[in-house]
Amino acid sequence: MKRILLLVMAIFMAAATGVSAKGGNTLKERLNGTEQDTIVVKMANGATMILHLENIQQLQAFQNYSLDSLMRELNKYVKRVDQMEGSNPESKEMTVTFNKSEAQDGKAEHVTVTVQEQDPQTGEVRKETHEVVINKKFKIKVDVEEDGDNTHVNVDFPDRSTQDTAEETAHEEVYKATRTGFDVDLGFNTFTEQGQNTADLKPWGSRYVSLNFRLKSQIGGQKSPFHLVSGLEFAFNNYMFEDNIIVQDIDNMTYFTVDPERNYEKSKLTHSSVNLPLMASLEFKRDNGKDGFSIGAGPFIGYRLGSHLKLKYEEEGKTQKDKIRDSFNLNDFQYGVEGVIGYGGVDLFAKYNMNNLFKNNRGPEENVLSFGFRLLY
Repeated sequence: MKRILLLVMAIFMAAATGVSAKGGNTLKERLNGTEQDTIVVKMANGATMILHLENIQQLQAFQNYSLDSLMRELNKYVKRVDQMEGSNPESKEMTVTFNKSEAQDGKAEHVTVTVQEQDPQTGEVRKETHEVVINKKFKIKVDVEEDGDNTHVNVDFPDRSTQDTAEETAHEEVYKATRTGFDVDLGFNTFTEQGQNTADLKPWGSRYVSLNFRLKSQIGGQKSPFHLVSGLEFAFNNYMFEDNIIVQDIDNMTYFTVDPERNYEKSKLTHSSVNLPLMASLEFKRDNGKDGFSIGAGPFIGYRLGSHLKLKYEEEGKTQKDKIRDSFNLNDFQYGVEGVIGYGGVDLFAKYNMNNLFKNNRGPEENVLSFGFRLLY
């Protein structure tokens, strides 16, 4: 059996080979009949491959098989044949049957591999079925020439190096080192509590949302994992306070205070900003081509676009909602560092504002840490 498998694989060692058909009539006449015909393919290295055909359509369909990728699958069973013959001089027979069907995208073939082993001593037959997908890259060309009683089949194989070069050239035409993208950050904010006049935040209400337009450049070629990421981020920071705390401006100073006259159901400070990041990242692919491990970090700068305070409370039996637009002495400019780590398309991010949320000597000393998930689109 090992020799049969190797004879099949030897088809890739011949650039062109002659094929003879047994019988007195022409190949076409015999194959269009009901009898089975045998074609012997003689390889350049002296090996032969025997094809048993029942009709001309089987021979014509032969050129549609992607033998290069098919042989790679068949080669997996050669080692099993070696083991069988080494362990038993009267080795079992192994029959490998390939059933091919087109994939939906038309770019690959679904192949069902049935391996049948029969023990010559016990007669026991065991079957295994495996499903594989092979790429349709390399095909052969079959030409049938008939001259009287003689029939010749020319089997031509395209030069692999030429095909590889053509494929690489085509791939390079669509490859772009710099690409644009879009992702969304969803997470939460917290204070680092550097100052004495600080406030506790409600975790679930202190949300962070950022809409990010990315400009990603691959450095070092198509297979390099190194990228530089820039773009624009439109960020929305929410700080929801606990313990009936509100934000107040008194004599051009901002304080966190407690209002004893009201019980606030909601007290939230919100500001929006536009940020410009610059991140260096390493992005790796898994063996199947999908996203693998990735990690990146870098600085960012930003500018505050607007800010307001939302208050919700009960007064005289009615629910009141106040929205106060003010700067609250928030820093117009901000800067910091951010990092991201992920695997398989699931990313976690963290951002730390290195300067105070409020202007120096005009408000509480608070630095902001934002963290959460990054959703890629």
